[in-house]
Amino acid sequence: MKYLRALLPVLLLMGGSCVGADWRSELTPPEPGGFPILRPVKLTYGCGWSGLTAGIVEVNFSRPSVETCELYAKAATTGLARALWRMDATHEARADATTLRPIIMRQREIYRAQTVNTDLDFDDEGVVQYRETSNETNPARKKRYDFRDLYDLQTALLFVRSQKLQTGKVYRFVTYPATSPYLATVTVLGREPVKVKAGNYPGIKLDLKLEKVNKDMELEPHAKFKRATGWLSDDGDRLPLRLNAQIFVGSVWVDLEKVE
Repeated sequence: MKYLRALLPVLLLMGGSCVGADWRSELTPPEPGGFPILRPVKLTYGCGWSGLTAGIVEVNFSRPSVETCELYAKAATTGLARALWRMDATHEARADATTLRPIIMRQREIYRAQTVNTDLDFDDEGVVQYRETSNETNPARKKRYDFRDLYDLQTALLFVRSQKLQTGKVYRFVTYPATSPYLATVTVLGREPVKVKAGNYPGIKLDLKLEKVNKDMELEPHAKFKRATGWLSDDGDRLPLRLNAQIFVGSVWVDLEKVE
């Protein structure tokens, strides 16, 4: 039942094959597109594994100032899944609302046997990661990763939804969701209606693929995530509506249940 932790890096992203040895030359320019930034909103998602409803995710997106945007999300297993595998998590992130560049991320995961805290501090050259696990004897250390134009989870979503999203268009960028960098490849598959608990929406269908960037700047398959299909609402909000993902335990899903 560890699917929810593996799914967390892709809940807010809503892929293509390896782009070759010189994959960095294929990255999408980091400038935001012309679509307006997301307005303040609270979103509630249900998620599950195969036919089992197993968790809930609440996402709050806010604009504390003209220059910044913030995301606060909390996730938890529910029902039978919680009885088998208890998990509670929070995710906080702040970004530059004009450039869509990440500033900080703070994530806390609480399990029965341990608590994991992950901090990310971004700058123009890359990111500094600090990760602490409660039951580890070795002291936690800071780790720096230098790569310009990195995205975290919040800004990856904001960057994608800011683009024109024409059918067939492919976007490639590097995201650092928690402990490692990944090449994300997002392909626009087309338009189709989407029905979720929150309502009926015109939808933009996207394919997502993640490949790990190793220390030699080579691409490797993601150990737990295979690929996913996501839908954004094709309207003035471009809300994440649905995500169907193939991960190491099988098929998982996330559906929008409520918009406030």
